[in-house]
Amino acid sequence: MIANQQCRPYDARLLEFCTTEHQAMIYMAYGEHLTVNGTARATGKDASSVSQAIRVIQRKAEAGGLSQAFDARHLVPSTESVLGRSILTKDDDGNSIWLKTKANVEKQREEFKTYIESLTSEIKPTKRVATPKGKQDKELLSAIFIGDAHIGMYAYAPETKHSDFDSDIASRGLREAIDNLIDRAPDSQTAMLVDVGDFMHANSSLNKTLAGTDVDVDTRYDRVLQIAGEVMQYAVKKMLIKFKKVVVVVAKGNHNPDAAIAVQQITRAYFHKNERVEILNTSGYFHYIEWGKWLIGVNHGDKIKPQKLVNVMARDMPETWGRTTHRMWATGHFHHQQVLELDGCTVYKFGALPPPDSWHASKGFGGDGQMHLMTFRKEGGTHSTLVYDLPRPRLEPDINL
Repeated sequence: MIANQQCRPYDARLLEFCTTEHQAMIYMAYGEHLTVNGTARATGKDASSVSQAIRVIQRKAEAGGLSQAFDARHLVPSTESVLGRSILTKDDDGNSIWLKTKANVEKQREEFKTYIESLTSEIKPTKRVATPKGKQDKELLSAIFIGDAHIGMYAYAPETKHSDFDSDIASRGLREAIDNLIDRAPDSQTAMLVDVGDFMHANSSLNKTLAGTDVDVDTRYDRVLQIAGEVMQYAVKKMLIKFKKVVVVVAKGNHNPDAAIAVQQITRAYFHKNERVEILNTSGYFHYIEWGKWLIGVNHGDKIKPQKLVNVMARDMPETWGRTTHRMWATGHFHHQQVLELDGCTVYKFGALPPPDSWHASKGFGGDGQMHLMTFRKEGGTHSTLVYDLPRPRLEPDINL
């Protein structure tokens, strides 16, 4: 009954806000059965999952200008969302006042988290991948570092003078890079898949970063989230074929702090029955992995300077710092790779992977993405570094005289 009370009555007009077949199926069943529990029984879904799907549709409708109290769809362009209202009313003394409201960001984040939890509750764990045969070197750790992938970003080549980009191009490029790097990697016993942040371009279906900056997107958020989860699943399965153990780190970026947790939970749901996969809990912003004589930190790098990162590592991990001889930070956020040798620690800035979008192109930024696979020796030092350049077709000159 609680789930039923959380959903407003069925409204056929909301069908236009269903962005996936799954949402449309749920909402049409809701229109037929009129209760969450009845809809759940009819569709064979969990009641909490049904309730959350309906509430997501209702929130999308509100953001699009349609609520129980009013219909302002004709006033809200498809490229914009309703973030608040200004209402002319009266105070207790009868004076006319404007009451202004805005979206409750914290409530949205909690609802988004609940939505992801209900979504992942229905994910079927992936089939077990056979443990690779042959000799594997337990003294080596191979790590793929994914720079800012920005899945969901849109770029138009004639405008940016670089190359087109959308979710499908992002997915294809990431898969090709993963295939290439893993095929060339040494036979390490352990591997890591490290997303340094901004794996997704927008933080929610509002098509904004957490700070509220509008971003260019190419498709519906539901589909972007699905593609991001599928890319992670593909990468981990490919690594399980090559390596005995796989550790996954999904860091928060400035574009996607909430969405990063969603991708983390989706990936955990896929592999939660596989003892060869470990998904790190990255609810915070600083993450540490100790392996032999190595201490590896992961942080997006948008809020803190490199030298401060080194100080934070020494402060947070004093005992680990003392017993290791090689230390590094893996960060992202910047457009090009940079390596900084600092006191007792090396900070690697892994460059963004996509080409520039409209805003970045207008500021003169480039974007020739590279992905790296670094292999570390347990006793310290690196074994090798592999680089894969994502293909970038270039435009011809506007005119060739």
